Amino acid sequence: METILQRLLEIEGVTGALLVGKDGLVVASTMDGEDEEFLAAMAAACHDATMRYIDQLGMGDVRHAIYETPGGAVQISDAGDLLIVVRSSSLANMGRIRMECGNASLRLAERAASY
Repeated sequence: METILQRLLEIEGVTGALLVGKDGLVVASTMDGEDEEFLAAMAAACHDATMRYIDQLGMGDVRHAIYETPGGAVQISDAGDLLIVVRSSSLANMGRIRMECGNASLRLAERAASY
């Protein structure tokens, strides 16, 4: 799992990557300390709120969300039982991060299927 996160961290502008349970607990991370736990908990809460919102609209399941700010972005990808969370600066290539999150989701699904 750390290999998946390291690949995301190699993208210019990415400042942190995590695998998070949908309960907000950190499964794997490239970050340390309180930032990691805070980002994980808030990402799970945002994902849950977004899922409920989109469900009310009848649009299906949320696969990927991007929260952009002037200081950077947080992207959250649904990877089955886990969330892939990537924090980046405003200079990062958002499309590349999204693509790599999709690839990481596929790799995680393959690993889960092999168990």
